[in-house]
Amino acid sequence: MGTSAQGFDLMESGRDIEEETSNDIELETVEECDDTGENMKTIVICDEDLVKSDSSEPYVGMVFKSADDGREYYSEYGRLNGFTIRVNRKRRSRIDRAVIGFDYVCSKEGFRRKKSSKEEKVARLSRQTRVGCKAILVIAYKRDLEKWVVTNFVREHNHELMVPSEVPVRQIDKGPLNEDEKDKRIRELTTKLYNEKQRFQRQCAAYEERCDAYKAQLSKIMKDIDMHTDHLTMTVQTVVQSIKEIEDEESNHWETQAIQSETNR
Repeated sequence: MGTSAQGFDLMESGRDIEEETSNDIELETVEECDDTGENMKTIVICDEDLVKSDSSEPYVGMVFKSADDGREYYSEYGRLNGFTIRVNRKRRSRIDRAVIGFDYVCSKEGFRRKKSSKEEKVARLSRQTRVGCKAILVIAYKRDLEKWVVTNFVREHNHELMVPSEVPVRQIDKGPLNEDEKDKRIRELTTKLYNEKQRFQRQCAAYEERCDAYKAQLSKIMKDIDMHTDHLTMTVQTVVQSIKEIEDEESNHWETQAIQSETNR
């Protein structure tokens, strides 16, 4: 096997994996990884490791300026050697969601899942038969160099290879690749989401401050109302007491007048 013990340790199991399947030919798995460097082995990279157009064989430590360059190189390598490739796994940083790794595999990697009768008809017409091929090129982003580095390469295939002229040109290989642009867009959206979250939190804080002010004003008003109510209650009690005293005085006066009238008779 054309593998190496060197490379970034990005193949560990037990990580959270989220599958994103666009179709059966282009199965792509997204995996979140730590990219702090604590779980990575060291690869010594020289200037001559930067990939050249005449590089005929991938090797661990080969360097690309971008992930698109890596895919373009491996796609051309596959065409010259009689196979097509696809992205099998993409890794994102748990820190900032940036793409930090790709697994480019032979299109015959893995095995087809069971299909419905309708899908089986389409599968029979397809030339992309899965036979569990292990050929792979793994690249990872090295932040200190701002370059993409080959961390694993398996050359051998378990199936017959085509002649270069028979290799179909996939639609995704016809135009320029834009993984870097997609990564940049993800960063922009992440920043925008963070800014929106901060703006929402500031608005909530302003609303809470305003509500506290309204509560203080309402509390003062209610206190004034209570004081005014107590004053009115005392005033009413005073008036009632005065009226009662007046009524008692008048009653006593008329009783006295009545007694005097009886005496005079």
